[in-house]
Amino acid sequence: MMDPIIAVFRLSLSLLIRSRRTMIIALLCLMPLAGAVLAATLIISNPRSDVTGTMVASFLMVQGYLYVLLVVVSLFYGTSLIADEIDDKTVTYLFMRPVPKWKIYLGKYLSYLVVAGTLLLPSAALTFMVTMMADAAGEASRHLPILFKDLGVLALGLAAYGALYQLLGAVTRRPVFVGLIFSLIWETFVTFIPGYLGKLTIKHHLLALVPHATAERGVTSFFEAATPVPVAILTLLLISAGLVALGAWAFTNREYVLEQ
Repeated sequence: MMDPIIAVFRLSLSLLIRSRRTMIIALLCLMPLAGAVLAATLIISNPRSDVTGTMVASFLMVQGYLYVLLVVVSLFYGTSLIADEIDDKTVTYLFMRPVPKWKIYLGKYLSYLVVAGTLLLPSAALTFMVTMMADAAGEASRHLPILFKDLGVLALGLAAYGALYQLLGAVTRRPVFVGLIFSLIWETFVTFIPGYLGKLTIKHHLLALVPHATAERGVTSFFEAATPVPVAILTLLLISAGLVALGAWAFTNREYVLEQ
């Protein structure tokens, strides 16, 4: 007999792949790649330019992927995992079989990780490689360790943000709105605040891992020491696991009364 987690994973994976949301997010993930092609073309056609492919790659990785696409992809996928079942009035069908609710919750989370990662990570890798083609031969291979670090940061971000937004989808009526408020206020502004408050954000620990210069890290470095890389990685993993566990607990114990 198939494990319930695998069964839910496969079903959710199929639904996510065929959803209109995936088509929109796929198009969004192509935008920085198109920008990278344009930038590389302009740099190659103007060899006297002070702008390099490395500079463009750094800008797109931080501003395009870390600050925007990571949040957008995880927000609109993560909040939909449970909220769509409630809105479509199909959540009760998930409970008809004697399957622990936490396994349903975990199966959906794993399907999100696969789909979101499949869309975001290859897009980031291609964008990075295209921009590096504008530099001298051998630059791309020399910067491969930076690319792998970028992909690792994005993967950890997908895990942490996805766990958070799935939790919001399970416990709030308007998870997208709540998630946007959280991202715009807490994750954006609190990160700039020196001291321990900024360390309570997910973005703080992601920025500690980013191999590029960022404004937030530059500001906070005047007031405090940088968070060590091992600490940032461990914290992000604990945040992801803790939020998934909390969400599974809430999903298991909440009574979902569907409006007529």
